[in-house]
Amino acid sequence: MQGETPFANGKRILLCVHQFFPQFSAGTEVLTLSTAQALRDEGYIVEIVTAQLQGEENLSLASYDHEGFRVHQLLVPYVAGKFSSTTLVDEYNNRAVYAPFKSLLDHFQPNLVHFFHFKNLTISALQACVDKNIPTVYTPTDYWINCRSCQLVKPWGKNECSGPSLLASNCLKHVAINNQKGTMRRLLAHTPQVLFSALMLAASAPINTRFKNIMLAMKDLRNREQAIAQAMLKIDKILPPTLFIEHLLINAGIPQHKIRRLKYGIQPPIIYPVDLDRIKVARKTPTIGFIGTLTNHKGCHVLLQAIKQLPNMDADVVIYGDTQQNPDYVKNLDGIIQNDPRVRFMGTFPHERIGSVLHSLDVLVIPSTWRENAPLVLLNALACGTPIIASDVTGITEYLGEKDNVTVFEPGNAEELAQSLRSCLALNNEHAHNHGAGRIAGEPLHAYISVLSGVYADLMQIHEKLE
Repeated sequence: MQGETPFANGKRILLCVHQFFPQFSAGTEVLTLSTAQALRDEGYIVEIVTAQLQGEENLSLASYDHEGFRVHQLLVPYVAGKFSSTTLVDEYNNRAVYAPFKSLLDHFQPNLVHFFHFKNLTISALQACVDKNIPTVYTPTDYWINCRSCQLVKPWGKNECSGPSLLASNCLKHVAINNQKGTMRRLLAHTPQVLFSALMLAASAPINTRFKNIMLAMKDLRNREQAIAQAMLKIDKILPPTLFIEHLLINAGIPQHKIRRLKYGIQPPIIYPVDLDRIKVARKTPTIGFIGTLTNHKGCHVLLQAIKQLPNMDADVVIYGDTQQNPDYVKNLDGIIQNDPRVRFMGTFPHERIGSVLHSLDVLVIPSTWRENAPLVLLNALACGTPIIASDVTGITEYLGEKDNVTVFEPGNAEELAQSLRSCLALNNEHAHNHGAGRIAGEPLHAYISVLSGVYADLMQIHEKLE
């Protein structure tokens, strides 16, 4: 692949992401790292910027090396559970980020900056690029542009959300629920949205009371979407991986010429022979697997609820994910399992071993409760030919073909998932692997990088002419 794009030699690319290895290793982080590695192979000079929310009063900067890349980490002040008008604005436009990010630009002098996520870095980082006339590219890996929680889901009633309401009281309700526990959390979740909105307006009516902050928070939540949409207009090229996000961008007023849909790039997963030998020896019963972040919207609890509905099913259930990131959610999972010996938490694994892990499964379950956005675990499983049972959501089904060994079920419906598991394992009752040939449902990584190189070159030439 080296040498195919001569203009890449010496060009400096800065990749920006909300969080990164080694502490975080979800899909966006994997995509950023694999893109960085492939760009480096092409002859680009690549560095990475990320952020870490921490409890200190002042924003600071630290740097470290990861797999040969210099990673710059902004340490952003943050107090969990505390929100106000100021903190809500800082979530998407933290002006304290501007100066240190601009300093990084001055030091590295990138020819182009590619954002994979704006959360934590915020649109202040984008403004620093604009002020220095550096071309920018954005790959939206979730729904941050429309939703402060990034998933466009509600923790009450119907899961799917269309974004802020007229007064953004639905967003305020979401904030309130996230900052409460126990009885108060359940009470808020069951309060009808219309009643909640009326109560908030009534409480904030006397302008000189402490409740006036409610109105300020609602105003900032309402203005968030417009402020981000205005910022998106400053980006030179946006590369959504799905049709759904492309529609969100167009509805937000982003002109079509700034948008190019581009599926994520992946390498065909490698299956290591030594791992295969270990699998053959160890496997005695069918293996059901979950791979992902242990958090509510990824739906591991739905899988475990389905397993509990199948008490006589002879199968191993392996859960791959970091149990330390969201301890309250993991505690909830433990409550569902109730010491079920069939279920094992396996922790995380290096991404380069995903082929072997997927090959060890008789079925992979992707039980997401949000719309998803072309999850890399899906793309890797399709490439491995691993049988899949997945939630019937747009960010998954858009990538499926007629011949793929994939069963879909209603998101959050543990009973339907249990039925699908029973049927899937019945077809595999001799415990033999039922993996197909596999196919690349995203872009092959070399093709993905080729498109990026073309986009980068065009934007660099345009900006050079404007200087």
